Amino acid sequence: MFERYTGQARRAIFFARFEATLQAADTISTAHLPLGIAREGCQSSAVVRLLKRRQKQIRTNLGIPHSNNRPPKAAFQWDMPLDDNAKLALAYAAQEADLDEHPWIDTDHLLRGLLRFPNHASGVLQSIGLDLAKVQTESKLLRAKLWPLRIQSAWILGALLRRHRAALAALAFLILSLLLARIFG
Repeated sequence: MFERYTGQARRAIFFARFEATLQAADTISTAHLPLGIAREGCQSSAVVRLLKRRQKQIRTNLGIPHSNNRPPKAAFQWDMPLDDNAKLALAYAAQEADLDEHPWIDTDHLLRGLLRFPNHASGVLQSIGLDLAKVQTESKLLRAKLWPLRIQSAWILGALLRRHRAALAALAFLILSLLLARIFG
């Protein structure tokens, strides 16, 4: 399920699970996801930096108290499920990555997934000045800065190779057959 997720997005979901464990929750909810994104703390995105700076305000607005950050070992669940709204947010994050035509899902896509539908976290995120259009714009600016054309070209080439694998295999077989026919001809 998480093959498309970058390391940062995976860590954000891990930290969301950690936040849920601190609150003795049975599931990871949309209230835990923005805290996980803020805890992951990717410094390249201005939006994530805003989340990190306003983490206490977000906690207060979500009704999640700040704790000692040490859950009991027996309480930590490795296989904690997502609730329905968190699953929906991840599905929307995948759609946001598809809209950007990116093969990966990053923390900004997770944040955009949270902002796409009304939930507990989206109201809090909007109260600190984040909306979907602002985060989408910031994402595009960030990608333009961080991914030079040659790296984007490599991603596109990789995607094309994966998409046309069968045709390339047939072409390679044809070339090999012609070479063998010429050698042993």
